[in-house]
Amino acid sequence: MHIIETQHKRIPWRWIVLLQLVSSARILALFASASLTFTMRKYIDSPAIINSISSTDVFFNLLIATPCLYYSDRIWTRHGRRLPFVIASFAVMAAIIMLMPFAGGAVPIAVMVVLWFIFWDVGATFDILIMEIIPPEQRGRSSAIGAWFFNAIIMLSAIVISGRFDDVVKSTGITLRGEELIYWWGAICLIFCLLFMIFFVREVRPTLPPPVELGTGVKGVFLNLFTERTLWPVYFLAFATSLLQSSLGPMEMLLMTDQWNYSIQDMGTNVFVGGVINLVFVIPIIGLVVDRFDRLKMFSFGVACTIALQILFFCFVQYILPDRRASIFHLILVGQFLSISNQLSGIALQPLLFDYIPRDNMGTAQAGMNLVRSVTRVITLNGVGLWVTYYSKWFMPEGKYDYFSAYIFIILINVMSCGSLLYFARQVKRGRIKPLGIDEFHSVEETPDILVKP
Repeated sequence: MHIIETQHKRIPWRWIVLLQLVSSARILALFASASLTFTMRKYIDSPAIINSISSTDVFFNLLIATPCLYYSDRIWTRHGRRLPFVIASFAVMAAIIMLMPFAGGAVPIAVMVVLWFIFWDVGATFDILIMEIIPPEQRGRSSAIGAWFFNAIIMLSAIVISGRFDDVVKSTGITLRGEELIYWWGAICLIFCLLFMIFFVREVRPTLPPPVELGTGVKGVFLNLFTERTLWPVYFLAFATSLLQSSLGPMEMLLMTDQWNYSIQDMGTNVFVGGVINLVFVIPIIGLVVDRFDRLKMFSFGVACTIALQILFFCFVQYILPDRRASIFHLILVGQFLSISNQLSGIALQPLLFDYIPRDNMGTAQAGMNLVRSVTRVITLNGVGLWVTYYSKWFMPEGKYDYFSAYIFIILINVMSCGSLLYFARQVKRGRIKPLGIDEFHSVEETPDILVKP
């Protein structure tokens, strides 16, 4: 197999499939790490302590991922600028998750979990490395291929992996626990990613000098994130899309189980049916057409469909159904239409964002987007809980909660997001926001004498 390189005008589709396969292996390892909560529970009784350890992920996303992304724009080593972070991340995480079943106590497992979060964020440059390899005109279909793999992973994890934690397998005098198998499966996925990146991926040195730094240290990093005016439209778009991705969160689980009295198995059936339809029909069809349409228009159309469906579903349940309880059929039907519109906008989203990011500012832009998304997510998740609390206090009997009212909050947030996208689209149409990720893209083929210099 040829070495996969950055900065080509067009690459073979087998490269894209292989890159998405590596991305999927990385996500499988992440899903395997979801069992960390159950492992911590074996040694730590306090839910508050478990939650505190788990919540350090957000902290490290700002403290670790942001500087790594930022400096990946400003360094060059013999192994590249993004790749060293990725290789270090995969190597350490593979060792951590392999040793996870043998923690043996509260302190060791807490240390391992914290190290896992730290080195996951060290590898935050992985996504922008993939975007540097895949040229702009092929990113739409690549995103569809990634979405197909991701949906397959969700189904595989839900059916085969997640529920095996407490299993015990005995054979020829050897006893293996499900916990061990889950973590070792995650380690195998990470080792595969590590070896692939070491032997089959190479970064080509960029021609342009690194962006200018304003200040040094952590203060300089955060100062630089927002002083580059060409990235402001990207942050605005990230904010708008983060609003759109707001969900009911834990309120959805409580709506299904406490208010509508469905079982967890009923919820799984809903997800499984929708997942099969997505894999077989929806994603392949979108993948065939995604690179033939304007991504901003495609994304906006998906957003408009999502909002319209949410409003229709809320009105149907609230004002038409006599018991205000959606049936499984209703949930599958509406859920599938919502899934189609979400896939339409979701597949267009990542390549759309990178259309407006200059290649040599990808790390800085990703760091800024992470910050914007983190803050927005904290606000919206807490906002849903506060909305349900106060809405129920005003309109429900004491001690009763109307979790379905969270849909009102989500619809209002999505309408705000849609307004922001309309403003963004108008600025693009007027030429005030330019697709720098396309206009300033230069491939190896265009300037070979410069680009291959060590």
